[in-house]
Amino acid sequence: MKKRTIIGLDRSVKVLNILVLILFSLLLSRLWYLQIIKGEETFVKSSQNRTRPIWITAPRGNMFDRNGELLVTSRISHVVSVVPEDIKANPDVVQFLSRVLDLSEEELFQRMEESSKYQKDQYVPLKRDVDAATIGQILEAKLDLPGVVVEDYPVRYYPQGEWGAHLFGYLGEISEQELAQRRGLGYRLGDQIGKMGLERTFDFELKGEEAVRIWEVDRVGQPIRVLEEKKYIPGHNLHLTIDARLQAVAELAIREQLEWAKTQTNPQLNKANAGSVVALDPRTGAILAMVSYPEFDPNLFVGNISSAAFNELINNPLNPFSNRITRGQFMPGSTFKPITVLAALEGGFAQPDETFKCTGVVRVGNRQLRCSPAHGEQNVVDGLKNSCNTVMAELAFRVGPEKLAAYARLLGLGSRTGLNLEPEEIQGLIGDPEWKRKARGEPWYPMETALIAIGQSFINVTPIQLAQVYAAIASGGQVFQPQLVKKITTASGEIVTEFAPRAVRKINVKPENLAVVREGLTEVVQEGTARYAFAGFPLDQIPVAGKTGTAENVGKNDYAFFASYAPSDEPELVVVVVIEEGGFGSQAAAPVARKIYEAYFGLKEPAVGDSGAPTNANLLGVTNQLGLVE
Repeated sequence: MKKRTIIGLDRSVKVLNILVLILFSLLLSRLWYLQIIKGEETFVKSSQNRTRPIWITAPRGNMFDRNGELLVTSRISHVVSVVPEDIKANPDVVQFLSRVLDLSEEELFQRMEESSKYQKDQYVPLKRDVDAATIGQILEAKLDLPGVVVEDYPVRYYPQGEWGAHLFGYLGEISEQELAQRRGLGYRLGDQIGKMGLERTFDFELKGEEAVRIWEVDRVGQPIRVLEEKKYIPGHNLHLTIDARLQAVAELAIREQLEWAKTQTNPQLNKANAGSVVALDPRTGAILAMVSYPEFDPNLFVGNISSAAFNELINNPLNPFSNRITRGQFMPGSTFKPITVLAALEGGFAQPDETFKCTGVVRVGNRQLRCSPAHGEQNVVDGLKNSCNTVMAELAFRVGPEKLAAYARLLGLGSRTGLNLEPEEIQGLIGDPEWKRKARGEPWYPMETALIAIGQSFINVTPIQLAQVYAAIASGGQVFQPQLVKKITTASGEIVTEFAPRAVRKINVKPENLAVVREGLTEVVQEGTARYAFAGFPLDQIPVAGKTGTAENVGKNDYAFFASYAPSDEPELVVVVVIEEGGFGSQAAAPVARKIYEAYFGLKEPAVGDSGAPTNANLLGVTNQLGLVE
């Protein structure tokens, strides 16, 4: 019996030894797995429990004008960042931040939720550009705010406010779609990127390389010390073709003109409320000034724009976000007429000394096109000077709509100019019989040929396209791509990229035919439809060539145009002005161009009465009295 018990006990000990051995084997296997197989991953997780990285945006590059004047820069402000996992379960912290940051708890959780999907256990920006008083409240309560840090943060600063808004653009938080498009380029959710203008076009060059700071935190997420830090690299600088002085003149001139228009009793003029100006060098394509009005203040988007301010902007019927220089489509009216004349002369359909009889009405079938007053005998130079519809209609019938459209396209209408600015410019439209048949399933009517010749009907151009056309006329047929950026440099001034003028094509036009067109455009300002707008201007020293235009716009007042260049003998500057619902180009648009030329050539505008130069008010009366056609 005793022997049997000893044998049983021995067996039990053996089983227990085996079980212990198995248990230790399992423990050793698990330790081997955790330390050898999963060791690196476990170490990372362990480190994450005690460290929190925060990314610090680099100062964006500055923008300078052609003479080195600072146009756009950055200023140092503060950003409040949080680790969502550290504060979500702490209602006291949530309530405090909601109150001092003026964010509802719903907004606060929404921002954390959006960020935490992509950036676990990291500091994510909760609110940028936080004022000093708010920062003071947060720092005072720092010991009670685990998971919350305040950092210096560079924010964009536009010193001139609305000035150049469509040129510079603005910043906003990157979207998931934009992040996907920029994958691998150093972007992350929460970054501020350019949304339009040069800020978007050159965002990668401007943004620089962000800094990263690794904080050691305690068990509740309270920062203890910085373990590691990588410094930021500032973004590259843009040196523009823009002339800040000329830009300021254009900005002020269009605002003054619109304010003046509102005071007039003429219903064809007092509804003017928007417009655009572009000035460029026809010898290089360099843009010296670019205004699209109304504008908006890009500083509103620094930090977080309020819902009320944003809704006010997007609901504005004048669409202040739209860059009218590149995205505005207009029938050009009589500013198209030089193309009609050039097409007729180049094709041999008319001679410079040939005369046409203007009776005041062009009859086409059972329709008629008015030309008031009747001009009598006119050659092609007279036709441009007096903006005679009769001359243009006759030339168009000889040339034909197909060839007229082809010549317009040759000069650059109906296609993008190549200006590198976001959002991309629109193409515009030059219609012809084939286009109408395909697009509308309709035949082409003779009256439409006459209308195309005077810049009406199936034709839409942008101001930048019109500027390129007049630059080609001014430069003798050389077409340059419009340019906004001269060079890109590092923060220390080293050149990264230089942009030389880019000639895109040369139009083979006979010099004698081009000379006729240029003579007609000079006569427009000397003795024609624009003469009153330039009364008192020293045309004997600085001759200006240009064309006024009035274009119908269905359901609205006529749009006013003035496309021009100067000096007419050796062109240096092209100026195109569009005043929406401004009526006659000579009244509404040409005075704006005059102010720009006076600034460019260093002229002092004489006081009214000193030289007989008319004000807008008496200009309006003279123009209406004569019934000038544009």
